[in-house]
Amino acid sequence: MREEILKDIDNVEINKVRVSKFDDIYCNLLKQIINNGIKSKNRTGIDTLCIEGFNFKLENIQENFPILQSKKVVIKNALSEILWIHQAQSNNVNWLIERGNNIWNEWKIDKDGIYRVYEPTGEFVEKEIQVVNPYGKNVYDFYGDEMKAKSLVEGKTIKKAIYYGTEYTDTIGTAYGWINNKFKRPQELLKTIKEDPDNRRMNISLWQDEYIKTGTLPPCVWSTEYRVINNTLNCYVHQRSADVPLGLPFNVSQYAILLNLFANVSNLNAGTLNYSIMDAHIYENQLDGIKTQLKYYETMKEIENIAIKNDKRLLVDYYKNIKNNLQMYINDENKYNEENIKLKAFDLMINNDKPTLKIKENDDFFKINNMVNNDKEYLKENPTGNEDIKLLNYKSMPFIKMPIAQ
Repeated sequence: MREEILKDIDNVEINKVRVSKFDDIYCNLLKQIINNGIKSKNRTGIDTLCIEGFNFKLENIQENFPILQSKKVVIKNALSEILWIHQAQSNNVNWLIERGNNIWNEWKIDKDGIYRVYEPTGEFVEKEIQVVNPYGKNVYDFYGDEMKAKSLVEGKTIKKAIYYGTEYTDTIGTAYGWINNKFKRPQELLKTIKEDPDNRRMNISLWQDEYIKTGTLPPCVWSTEYRVINNTLNCYVHQRSADVPLGLPFNVSQYAILLNLFANVSNLNAGTLNYSIMDAHIYENQLDGIKTQLKYYETMKEIENIAIKNDKRLLVDYYKNIKNNLQMYINDENKYNEENIKLKAFDLMINNDKPTLKIKENDDFFKINNMVNNDKEYLKENPTGNEDIKLLNYKSMPFIKMPIAQ
């Protein structure tokens, strides 16, 4: 930990020692689900705690970029995913993999045209299962025999096998970017924003009934609506289902990026991001990670509450107390780690310049750079890894790995 922290306290603007609005909204949502969530079964085999109908509003997105600080968000993956869907308008998972993004690998259709779903837990069982089509009907091979499939992932037991066809190899089928490519809604939206900004019919819908069954995962964020008021572009995001620990931090930041990009190429300001979730849930195997994040958050709030008293001596005393405790607990790993987390939170909070999104001027959304520089040193400077879309001043508590439910 940096030795110059005490000097930082002398220079700190005490009114900046605050937890972001998005962290407050997000962590209070986690608490609400843990305290009031209903246990629910679902297709993955891992039960969730869920609540229904959660809404929030984030204002002045151009100046107040929403990204969690109570845990690290891998923003380069959030950015490449949103560009994959709306700019590249692709369903090919290899596009993401080429940019160091593996978040869609679980939903990729294999070389034989089959999408395999695996059991989330349990010992490996080697077996063959019946292949069905996206409508649940048995599939037959060239000889008229029922088609069977085995696991292609070492140590994972196959649960379901759906045949989409070899033409969909390496893709997620007719979902997300495929829909945008077919209907060209982003192109039409941008044309309308520029030519008819008072229009009240500006939206992108990824939920197209005819193609839902033939995609490996129906869109979670399925609709966005846009409205221009006073030279400011505003957005309303509709999400049917939110994996709150894993997906939601990505979703909020990436749609804030998209709103800024659409505003930038249209010579408008980015305004309000309104957000609506029907089913907000936490998988039971994510609870340990959530408890860790909430400890980070509560420590940040503790430091904020000290700063609100507007007495820098209290911050100095808090810091000195942590340093003393670190010496005291040097042989007690658990207590030492707790104090070390306090020190990380303290360093974050007193050097808390707000994260800022900086976008290179461009009047064509489809010509914005979508490549990613995955060099570790470059990512320290600019965590998006993108030359045209940079995130400055982003600091956070440590990364928390969360399980994926397929």
